[in-house]
Amino acid sequence: MTDYSSKSMTEQAVAIHENQVSPTILLEQFFENIEKEPNSKNIFSEIFYKDALSEAKNSEDRQKKGRRKSFFDGIVINWKDLFDINKKKCEGGTQLLSKRVSEIDSDVYKKAKKYGIITIGKTHQTELAFSGLGVNPKTATPPNIKSKLLAPGGSSSGAAVATALSLSSAGVGSDTGGSVRIPAAWNNLVGFKPTHGKISLKGVLKLCPSFDTVGPITKTVTDSFYLFKILSGENLNPIDNDRLDKKKFLIDTSFLTQNLCKEVSKSFQLSINKIKKSGAKINEIDLTEINRATKLSGKLFPYEAYNNWKEKIEANPELMYPPVLSRFRGGMNITDEEYLDSWQELKNIRKNFILRINKCDAVIAPTCPITPPLVQKLLECDKFFTESNLQALRNTRVANLLGLTAISIPTQIDCCGLMLFSKPNNENSLLKSAYLLERFLNNKT
Repeated sequence: MTDYSSKSMTEQAVAIHENQVSPTILLEQFFENIEKEPNSKNIFSEIFYKDALSEAKNSEDRQKKGRRKSFFDGIVINWKDLFDINKKKCEGGTQLLSKRVSEIDSDVYKKAKKYGIITIGKTHQTELAFSGLGVNPKTATPPNIKSKLLAPGGSSSGAAVATALSLSSAGVGSDTGGSVRIPAAWNNLVGFKPTHGKISLKGVLKLCPSFDTVGPITKTVTDSFYLFKILSGENLNPIDNDRLDKKKFLIDTSFLTQNLCKEVSKSFQLSINKIKKSGAKINEIDLTEINRATKLSGKLFPYEAYNNWKEKIEANPELMYPPVLSRFRGGMNITDEEYLDSWQELKNIRKNFILRINKCDAVIAPTCPITPPLVQKLLECDKFFTESNLQALRNTRVANLLGLTAISIPTQIDCCGLMLFSKPNNENSLLKSAYLLERFLNNKT
């Protein structure tokens, strides 16, 4: 029998549609992969064996009767452990919320159910989603797919690893400063961050409500396109045809391409050199607004994160991993006035920045300036953990700060993503550009 678990989400949907595989068989293939994976307990916080099988049987019944809820009815996804699913644990990767059980279904989960999506389980994450490394000694650290010695990227670590190891069709994570795109980049996947507010956050544990977004982690851009449509409740129309040689891209020379590690620099140059051969226009420019915006992140993110969770944190601070606790407490002494002044300044920067990129299809940059560091080294040195975390988030958080939509796609070199970002509410256009680049860089055109 063909193993469909290793195929993309869209390929699996085609197979179900053409009766080449049933939802139950597909789910059983994922269960078999989970059983064979020695680190599955470090990837999933909980696996819904009974519920998922019941959902798959119902999907298979609809398949036989020609009454499928959508083209993706029967597809199997995992959810980062900060999405509420009624009567299931939702602990946010922290001992502070140990044994917390959801009392509602999150809006995005309800939307997915309407399309016939099957939930295989919840996946591990970093504590309260406030780290880009994916290393969590308080609960579990999923293994990077290239080596369990390397950090998996976070905070949606388990969602990415489960997808990369074919333990589910795709994953759903959150992205406040890069938490979907970093683990996608470090595990050779596609990670998509929609514009803030594009997908409902009701029933999602918040970190920084002004910056939190929900996004898919998938094997292909096409998968991300469709899963985004599902999570936002939109029609599943295909990606429009377009041509790469008609696209206009910008490269920032002031910030995003500076101080890259050797592997990332090589990956980025290989990608850019190849894109230039496609006929697409690439212009280099100093986008100074980026540097100005990132200077405000030291007030905006810690202020929101700490004020959102301070009661839980200060009631039992000993339950938290010290570097993460320290990052939260970085917002302790930031005043309301400082926060509001920073926001006003950021709004002005956003206006200027969007005007500067308005006529291009996307800004292109390395997803992360570094490749995954060693887990053991991170755990042995708090300073190295903190420095590596800031480096991992350096490029990705720009999109959150500036209110943009962004995506990371794999490159020719492992653990090195290529990031594209564009103006707010420009998801379809950005996904189209990413789709064209993905195909071109993989020699599919």
